[in-house]
Amino acid sequence: MKLCSLKIIYQLCIALIVLAVSTDSVALASEKGLVVINSITIKGNNTTNEKIILRELTFNEGDTLSYAELEENLTQSTHNLNNTLLFNFVTVIHNQQSNSVIVEVEERWYIWPFPVFEYSHRNLSAFFNDGDLSRVNYGAYIVIDNFRGLREQIKLRLVWGYRKQVRVQYFSHNLDKNKKHGISGLVSYYTNYEVPYQSLNNKPVYYFTNNGDARRVFHTSLTYRYRPKHNWHQSLTFGWIKATVADTVTKLNPNYFGKSSSNFTISEVKYETMYDKRNSKIFPLQGYFGRAEIARQGIFSNETISNWNVKLLAGYYAKISDRFYAGTDGLIQLNTKKKLPYYLNEAIGYGNYIRGMEYYTTNGSNYILNKNSFKFQLLKTKIIKLPLIPEGRFKKTHISLFWSIFADTGYVHPELNATQSDLEGKLLYGYGTGLNLFAYYDIVFRVEYSINLLGEKGFFIHFGTPFLNQ
Repeated sequence: MKLCSLKIIYQLCIALIVLAVSTDSVALASEKGLVVINSITIKGNNTTNEKIILRELTFNEGDTLSYAELEENLTQSTHNLNNTLLFNFVTVIHNQQSNSVIVEVEERWYIWPFPVFEYSHRNLSAFFNDGDLSRVNYGAYIVIDNFRGLREQIKLRLVWGYRKQVRVQYFSHNLDKNKKHGISGLVSYYTNYEVPYQSLNNKPVYYFTNNGDARRVFHTSLTYRYRPKHNWHQSLTFGWIKATVADTVTKLNPNYFGKSSSNFTISEVKYETMYDKRNSKIFPLQGYFGRAEIARQGIFSNETISNWNVKLLAGYYAKISDRFYAGTDGLIQLNTKKKLPYYLNEAIGYGNYIRGMEYYTTNGSNYILNKNSFKFQLLKTKIIKLPLIPEGRFKKTHISLFWSIFADTGYVHPELNATQSDLEGKLLYGYGTGLNLFAYYDIVFRVEYSINLLGEKGFFIHFGTPFLNQ
């Protein structure tokens, strides 16, 4: 009995000593203008695993920070959580009385089964300009975000119409307990009864067939992802593509796949590294990023081509004053093979375009592109409740409106057979002004008036970021 009492007294003494030391440490830190984070409380994560949220914080319980460091860490942690695209709203605050940090999130809707009705053009403006409703896809698309609350994502896409497609994707960031290692996979098969086989006057020319498919493509890839730090991402991808086209396509353009072949097989290994300090990946206003990727296309000697592809991307965004913002993006692509098959030879005007030149495409293995914007915030970010919508994850939204002035430039190195009328080999540019609406669920709606190097003027409508596709 006496032995048991002595043990209890001993444990109480140890606890009092630890408490006294801890209290003295907090008091000493406070005297020096430092903050000791006693605890981290997370609220609102009904689905999301707490570890996923803690992974995005740039501090831990027990850390000692200056007030300036604390403020910087709270801001960066908020940006990190917003860029997971798991939440509509994120608040990270410090409670001075208890020296605790409170993280409050409002989760998005994570299961999206919805019908597909989309255009197959390079951008929305090109679709409106062409006016061909036969190039419309329809079908079903199911996206499960934050699967199991672990930031996993599953995508299933079934499409008919202009393009018939079956596509399955899986993403995971959680191969280890520290959430530094991840994996993703893709399997896709699609066919077209119409396919662009060459470019004329910097616009694609199409081949159409009623007999079978004009093109069939099978694509699969597996990616290992590594995130050693919050803002540093790396990945290694192994991919394989098997494609075939109708014999008529290769007769119309012997270089469609190269060597007058109607079959194309290529394997690829690609390494990417990216450092990202943007406040938003969707609509960046402050911060910067840099990304480099190098790919070996044609790993084996019996494949269609053998090529090294290098891409360098960078962007910088700054707040000039209370409502004024400026941003610039740059992209350089280089290939060791001077004349790529038409199937791979896409330059400016496809995924990335110059504003004011949405109707045009360029082809070339090497090119450079720069996009610049100066924005004035007409409507500061407001949180509003939408009428006629019941309480839930769609009831409340943030919304902001910007007026922008922009100027884009680019240059595509001309191929050997380029003509005087081609845009390749010329300084490409477009400039103009527009309105950008940014709202919840990553909605960016843009209406722009642009002028290009050809003197053409017009209004263009876009959904998505005005900067480079990442």
